[in-house]
Formats: sequence, structure tokens, C-alpha cells
Amino acid sequence: MNKATIISELKRALTLTIPFFESEPAFLLKSYAPGKWNVRQILAHLTDTEIVHHYRVRMILSEPDCSILAFNENKWAKTLAYTQRDMLLMRRTFTTSRESIIELVDLLPEQIFGRSATHSELGEYRAWDVVGKAATHNMHHYGQLAAIREGTPWAPPGAPAP
Repeated sequence: MNKATIISELKRALTLTIPFFESEPAFLLKSYAPGKWNVRQILAHLTDTEIVHHYRVRMILSEPDCSILAFNENKWAKTLAYTQRDMLLMRRTFTTSRESIIELVDLLPEQIFGRSATHSELGEYRAWDVVGKAATHNMHHYGQLAAIREGTPWAPPGAPAP
């Protein structure tokens, strides 16, 4: 992974995701399958996860060898009012957090992103892992959002189609 590639991936995911924050209220209630998160919940999850990535990359860069805790996305969704969150505030938070990560990748020397911490579930976790995860996680959920928009089924890459 290099700086130019990760910056491009982070910007692309941001550009593709932002329009969903401005969706009509009825669309925000749609899901790609029964019992799965709707658009609003996916966007709230992406926003909260971006905050986590924002924090983690700073911790690893500034305090290498620290401990990084996992979080339970379903507990966050249940506790943090995912169905009621303000869309404008979420968009601003998501965008600002992502742009701040991009700025760090752009400004800091590439080798500093090799610094690592210990993740409570994954073990060694490098700053590159965090910024890479920010892009791939975003694109994973963008796939769900695009499927909802297009009215098509969605399955994780590599899984059998529903």
C-alpha cells in the first residue's frame, strides 16, 4: 500500500457515500433485505466507525504499542439512536473525520504508518491497517447502499448471491 493509492481509495469511497446522507426520508428507511440495517442505520454505522478509525490512527501514530479495543457494532447501533440521528450532523462528522485521515496520510511520511498497536481481537494492528480498513469497510457498506438504491439483492463479495 502506498500513500497515493490509499488517498485515492479513501476519497473515492467518500465521494460515493456522501450523496446517501442527502437522501429523501422514505429512502432512508429502505433496507437491502428483511431484518438488515436500513440506509439511515448504515450511514450512522459508517459515521461512528469513521470516528473510531479517526481515533485509532492517531493513537497508533502517536503512541505506538498502545492497546486498541474492539467495539460491538450491534451494541452501538442499539444504544446510539441509529434510527434518529441527524443526517446533516452525520454527514459533516463522516466527512470531517475522513478528510482528517486523508490529511494525515498526505502530510506524514509513509514509513510512520508502519507503526502498530495491539488490537484486542486482531493482535498487531498497524496504522496502514486502520486507513486501509476505513476505505474497504466504507466500500463494503457502499455496496449495500447501492443495492438498496438500485433495488437489487446484495451479498458480501465472495458469498453466494441471495
